Amino acid sequence: MPSLDDRLVDLVGSPGFVPVAFLLAFAAGAAHAVGPGHGKSLAAAYLVGADGKVRDAAWLGASVAVMHTVSVLVVALAWTFLSLSDLLSLQELTSGLQLAAGLVVVGVGVWLFARHLRSGGRGHGHGHGHGHGHGHGHGHAEGPSRPGLVLLGMSGGLTPSPAAFLVLVTGIFTGRSGFALLLVITFGLGLATVLFGVGLLALAGRGVVVRAAESRAVVAAATRIAPVLAAASITVIGCVVTTSAVGQLVAAT
Repeated sequence: MPSLDDRLVDLVGSPGFVPVAFLLAFAAGAAHAVGPGHGKSLAAAYLVGADGKVRDAAWLGASVAVMHTVSVLVVALAWTFLSLSDLLSLQELTSGLQLAAGLVVVGVGVWLFARHLRSGGRGHGHGHGHGHGHGHGHGHAEGPSRPGLVLLGMSGGLTPSPAAFLVLVTGIFTGRSGFALLLVITFGLGLATVLFGVGLLALAGRGVVVRAAESRAVVAAATRIAPVLAAASITVIGCVVTTSAVGQLVAAT
């Protein structure tokens, strides 16, 4: 039985306009996001550790989708028209992109840790009056940085999906490049939707933990610890991705 990716590639070469191809492209992108990689754990760690909001989860998902579409387009065009295939194999190319993504992730993790140290290793507090002659303070993380969000999202979409790559290359060779590009964009939307959902789940889980903590001391401690854990997790994941990419490059040469 042909896989979802195979059916999508076959539809690109089919004559006529096939609306079901867009449904398959969206489903393939969502299924691709569910698999290993693409920054799901990175997104969750960053959003929780940096006191992210729903809009930040949307920025992460959108950044991954845009970068994935751009990387597929650039690689497919270079592969088809610039004879990139004569210089290196597809495995070497994807491993090189994975290496670049890993290094970006490591950089974001180190930057997050340095940012936390610059803030004095703690969140900032503010009071809320209630009209009863008293107030209370809540600690908050510094909040996500938009460049950090975009960089993390770009690292998740830097390595193109083989299925999306084949869709675009097939479309170029069959004279249906416009249709194929729309399918790749739809693929990216499916990818972004899943990552956005992962971000929402991470934020919801964080909210449940905060509401369940009755002690202000517990909330304050979590506020101080979360950014450090997020920075450490992101750095470790980046190191793992980088090491894996180097191993693949060594094996391919």
